[in-house]
Formats: sequence, C-alpha cells, structure tokens
Amino acid sequence: MMQSQIILPSAPLRPFVHHYWTMQADGNAMELNIMPVGCMKWMFHRGRPFTVNGIFDAGNYASVCGQYDMAAHVGMQGHTDLIFVFFRPYAMKMVTGIQCDKLNNANIDMDDLELPEFHRLKQMVADTTDNASAIRIIEDFIAGRLARQDDSGYLKQFEAIYHAMELRPDLSLASMAETACMSERQLRRVFMEHIGLAPKHMMRIHRCLAASRAIQQMDSRDFTDIVYRLGFTDHSHLYKEFKMVAGMSPTDYLGHVESLKSHNLIRGYRTYHK
Repeated sequence: MMQSQIILPSAPLRPFVHHYWTMQADGNAMELNIMPVGCMKWMFHRGRPFTVNGIFDAGNYASVCGQYDMAAHVGMQGHTDLIFVFFRPYAMKMVTGIQCDKLNNANIDMDDLELPEFHRLKQMVADTTDNASAIRIIEDFIAGRLARQDDSGYLKQFEAIYHAMELRPDLSLASMAETACMSERQLRRVFMEHIGLAPKHMMRIHRCLAASRAIQQMDSRDFTDIVYRLGFTDHSHLYKEFKMVAGMSPTDYLGHVESLKSHNLIRGYRTYHK
C-alpha cells in the first residue's frame, strides 16, 4: 500500500515551490514508470532509497533531481518514507545558484554539491521523523538561500510563460518569446540556464504529461479526445511524441496504469504527477 500527501508551501515560497509530496509504502516491491513533470526536485529518503533506471545508491538519502527528458523506471523494495520538494520549473537556479542544464537526467547526492549547508540540511531532514517539522526545516533553508542568491530577475517573465502554457498546450516558441518580451534566441539561452531544457522540449514534456494525466483517468483505449484537446495533429503524432517522453506507447501506458489500479497504487501515482 502506498500513502501519499500533497502539502502546499508557505505563502512567501509559492513563487518558487509548487508543492511538497510525501510518500510512505510498505515492504512490497513496486515498479513504476515515472513521467517527467517539467520541474526539478529535492528528494529526501528516510527509508530505503529506490533504484532509478536500474541504478541503486544506498547512501544517497538526499539528492537534487534535475530535469528528465523521458520517463524514469523506478523500483521500490523495502520500507519507503520520503519527501519531495517540487520546485517551480524556473526556481532551482534561483535557490541553488547552479546552472540547471548541468543537472539534466541525474539525481545528484547533496553531499556531492560540496556545499556544507546542503550536507547539514540532509542530516537535519534525515533525523526528523515528522513531516511537518521536516518541511519547516526545508522551508527555512530555502528562504535563507533565496535571501542570499538574489537571482530572481526573470521570475515575472517565467510566471507569464507558464500561465500561457497552461492555457495553450500547443504554445509556439514565438508566442513564448513575445510573452516574455525576449528574442527567441535569448529565450532559448535563459531556458537552458534556468530550466535545463529548450522551450520546444519543455512544451513536449508539458503536453505529454497532460496526456498521461488524461490516460490515468481513462477506461477505454480511444485517445481521440486527447489528440485534439492537447493539440496533437493526429493519433500518429500523439503516439510518436508520447513514446519519446514516456518510453512506451499510450496503449502500453494505459496498461501500466491499469496494473497500478489493481495493486491500489494509483492514488499515490496520480498525486506525484499532479
């Protein structure tokens, strides 16, 4: 059984942190296809760390998770107790000072950042069994980093872009640049530095994530509504892009979702992809 909860950040941190996701699971082995969600995360384990794409690092109890350009295969076995910090897509560099394209497709142990304060954060969260107390520690740390980093010059432009993306799943690069009052070339550079992905790639992930959420709610294999509602040109376009991001076709992904439902794992899975 998997139990999960979404916790919203305090008001001052909402421009930077989207939400916290806590999860506890018993000792049953689980295999999950985790879709990229277009944002970077911090991950704190207080149980047994899990394998990511076949790699297991027993000592990695706190990591910075960069942008993934396709789904990750996650295996959990043993007691799991963790906290994820889901940052706004543009907020990681503002908090850490690290250029985000250097973190792509990786879960980097906080100790490997060679920043002593991250090591202290890792130890404090590991030693705190209560989620509310752990999140207070994390929030105090983020607020302190933001006060020192002062790297939020693009905040309003990014907020405007992501609001436009929510309204239009097929938003063009030209429209993004116009919304941000930047040239397309400047927008690409700023995206790579602050988000870790090119704008076009980010739109693909954003649209395929929306498709995965729709599939999670489906009982049939008719994807026509998804094709037209999310701006895919036809079923072939949906299948091609979705497989590029999810690592499986929409039909196979629906089968994976049905398996999660049969094992009572779907609620936690959905909340992760919220």
